[in-house]
Amino acid sequence: MFFLLLLVTNASLALLHPFSHLRLLLVAGIYGAVTLLVLYVLFHPRNQWLVTNRSRVDGAGCVALTFDDGPDPVDTPKLLDLLREKGVKATFFVVGKRADQYPEIVRRAWAEGHLIANHTWSHYSLFCFLTPRRLRAEIERGTESVRRSCGSRPRFFRSPVGLRHPLLEPYLKDAGLEYVSWTIRTRDTLTANSSVLARRILKAASGDIILLHDHLPGGVDAMLELLPRVIDELRERGFQFVLAGPREDSGGTLEPAACESAP
Repeated sequence: MFFLLLLVTNASLALLHPFSHLRLLLVAGIYGAVTLLVLYVLFHPRNQWLVTNRSRVDGAGCVALTFDDGPDPVDTPKLLDLLREKGVKATFFVVGKRADQYPEIVRRAWAEGHLIANHTWSHYSLFCFLTPRRLRAEIERGTESVRRSCGSRPRFFRSPVGLRHPLLEPYLKDAGLEYVSWTIRTRDTLTANSSVLARRILKAASGDIILLHDHLPGGVDAMLELLPRVIDELRERGFQFVLAGPREDSGGTLEPAACESAP
């Protein structure tokens, strides 16, 4: 379907012959509409067209905290300390080459009950334009990095910025991975204002998956500052925290992503 959309987009140019202003307007309308549809398919984080994905968690009153782009040698340990103090389990979508740099941090997160997932090997910013060979390598190398760190292969995947790729679904199926998106994007990559970030997170409803980052070029001080208060407030409103999906325990059996009991 994706390639059919590209074909329709470019085939519409044939309507320009013979040229007239009316034909130009018609082609511009077709080209623009189909191009917008292609952009939606590639960039919208929850669309199901190119890859089936989960954007919500099960259970009434459950929400999931997810952290992308780590591990970070400074900020991720601080975040793990905070989550341990609050008794919260979260999901970490780790970049493979960073996990290979700091495997002890990934192992610690896994040992403390968090879910570790694949966020590609290199976090290539133009993910949707990767060649098929590079796409497969990004998925497989990211998976192997998590396996080396945790001793267990990941079961979940999220692409950089939620970008799609026409071959993503069959490649994830081959790798035994399920795509996880989100419902609340805090945009913590764009603002360091803790009040703004807190306001966005506190819009959470039952089943929401919340996107945050534990590695950013300027650090994640704003997130670390607001998170204790946000966790407390969500719990006061009756929310409980859940992993974005089930994880395997040390015996190799699946541990469900059940809601916690708030302390």
